[in-house]
Amino acid sequence: MSQFADQFSLPPGEHFNDATDLLANSRGMVLDFYHVPSGIAVAFKGMINSFSDQYTSEWNTETVYGRMDPIPAFQGTARTISVEWDVVAGSIAEAKLNMAKCETLMAMLYPTYESAGNSNTIASSPVFKFKFGNFAQNAASGGTGARASVSGLTGFIGGFTFEPDFESGIVDNPDSADFGKFYPQRVTLSAEFTVLHTHDLGWKKDGTKPAWASGQSSDSTVGQSTGGFPYGGVGTGTGASTASTATTPASTDPDPDAEAATASDMGLD
Repeated sequence: MSQFADQFSLPPGEHFNDATDLLANSRGMVLDFYHVPSGIAVAFKGMINSFSDQYTSEWNTETVYGRMDPIPAFQGTARTISVEWDVVAGSIAEAKLNMAKCETLMAMLYPTYESAGNSNTIASSPVFKFKFGNFAQNAASGGTGARASVSGLTGFIGGFTFEPDFESGIVDNPDSADFGKFYPQRVTLSAEFTVLHTHDLGWKKDGTKPAWASGQSSDSTVGQSTGGFPYGGVGTGTGASTASTATTPASTDPDPDAEAATASDMGLD
């Protein structure tokens, strides 16, 4: 079953062509969360409301007698990504699928347990990999692969906010088995992701220098430890991603077979 599957709610032989499915499946415009302990991934169409990537350098300072400025000692640099996005349904089936994916995502915040007699013990913490295009990717992977399991950033999520939009309405499901269950047409989700860096950071001898700055420090052999950090080094020489040769579809109605093949290649089905 596809992670973006409007068409399975229609009668056999009929296909609902959704342009948002095309962007998700064939262009990789998705927010992808990979739960490391279980190996399960949840992907959402990239309907972004806000995205911020904060870098914070931490310093310890000590004030001493007779010195006007404190003595600083560098501690480290932390990276936190905050993102808010909409999860929109175009059919009853997609509304139900969206709710199931939201439930799985929330459950992933809890640790993995193992039975130990009459009690449970924590076997692993809820560690994630997160990918959103080149804005959130593991620079050491070169940005290859559409999925977070291959080239996502490793880290932990401080929490999710689930906010159904009741102004957009609740999708009506005549199935009696769903009596009393709510399936919102639109849900707003937000999360804060703290990155745990898994590759070399900073600068080192014989590291990668951006092409645009090559003439400014020709005598220096110091460059970035990981080329293309953090956004793939687009247009900056070494570490730059190769420009896509894909053409824009002439129509917003993709060919169902072509779309399915691409989705399969990207692991989104």
